[in-house]
Amino acid sequence: MITMAVRLAGKRCIVIGGGPVATRRIGLFLAEQAKVTVVSPSVTSEISTWAAEGQLTWLSEMYSDTIDLHADFVLLATSDSVLNEAVAKRARALGALVNRADNRDDCDFTFPASVTVGDLQFAIFTGRVSPRLSRLIKADLAKRYEPVAQMLPVLKVLRREVRQLLPSPAEREAFWQAQLGEEQLAMIIDGEWKRVEEILNNAISSIRLKP
Repeated sequence: MITMAVRLAGKRCIVIGGGPVATRRIGLFLAEQAKVTVVSPSVTSEISTWAAEGQLTWLSEMYSDTIDLHADFVLLATSDSVLNEAVAKRARALGALVNRADNRDDCDFTFPASVTVGDLQFAIFTGRVSPRLSRLIKADLAKRYEPVAQMLPVLKVLRREVRQLLPSPAEREAFWQAQLGEEQLAMIIDGEWKRVEEILNNAISSIRLKP
């Protein structure tokens, strides 16, 4: 597998099952404005609320082959491995990408551990070796990169200024390589991002002063 970010707005996602695992994964798809249909005779209170609010479609019934599986993604979150295997086969034949909560080896896509810090987003894969390690890494990233997230809005403004002052991509790349390296990143992580901001502002000012 390769790691990529996918725009889900408007994509159709069918979820078989309505328990806690389904709820967590549905939440991710709804956050990206996917069109979600849940097939399950019973669901969690969160799914029920989403359905009542019109955020998704809930078919309150057991899965059967009459269910339309034409979709971009099919999530299988039932405890019936025989059913999951059969539905996965049918969904793939119809062109869907499949995720099975009960069998990670039979997935076309997976859900990594993830952490969001401001505008920063990290996906964490440990090769399915250690969920505990994934949780520890999540906590470490959230703590370590909080100062970086704090600087991102400032960096966006500075980046626009550099784009206006340096017309060519090569010039801009050379500027950022010279002014924002590993040393500056370490300073930001250590909470000294105001110093880095000052360094960048001085470098930008020197460009303005050039004839």
